[in-house]
Amino acid sequence: MPGKNPREVGNMANQTPITVFIADDHAMVREALAAMLSKDPDITVVGQCGDGLHVTKKIRALRPNVAILDITMPGLNGLDVCSEVTRKVKGTYVLILTMHDDEQFIARSIQVGASGYLLKEAAADQLTEAVKRVSRGQLYLGPGIREAVVVRITRNNGDPYDTLTVRERQVLQMIAEGLTSRKIAEALNISVKTVDTHRMHLMHKLDIHDKAELIKYAIRRGIVPLK
Repeated sequence: MPGKNPREVGNMANQTPITVFIADDHAMVREALAAMLSKDPDITVVGQCGDGLHVTKKIRALRPNVAILDITMPGLNGLDVCSEVTRKVKGTYVLILTMHDDEQFIARSIQVGASGYLLKEAAADQLTEAVKRVSRGQLYLGPGIREAVVVRITRNNGDPYDTLTVRERQVLQMIAEGLTSRKIAEALNISVKTVDTHRMHLMHKLDIHDKAELIKYAIRRGIVPLK
């Protein structure tokens, strides 16, 4: 039986693995995903995080080929993290891995720069393929997701949420999570007065005038889960 061409062997040995970062607020989920991906010799998991406030910073430091993001995370949700990563970390593609199958989340994910969207229920069978496709810059939509949903991206009617700064989105999410202005100030390392200013600005932009409506808005958008 003829041996392998030495050049082919060399190319295989020099093949660079796909580096992956996993962001999910459940440690057990992160570990399970890492174990699943590590079975493939072409993929290396280089980092994990469960807090939306720190994900972008860690991804910028590690610069993985693919960032796997859940939508529901404390501090800053996965869609806003995705927007930050795709704008600030060149060469890193985002795969959204979530339980949310609503078309508005799918369309929003692609709109803010995600290259793939996969439901957690399909992860066992599809995650490795999704990571490989996304790492090549290809759009990947998992089983059960109609590609026609991408058409919705072109129907953006001027969503006021898009006018919020990253800091305002952080403050909005933390308010919805039940944190006081003082706790938010401590978490973001800013003054209470600055927190209150951000809150005033974001409520004005969203045309929302009380905390209860702000929380309802955050739940409707999937920024925080309904408890």
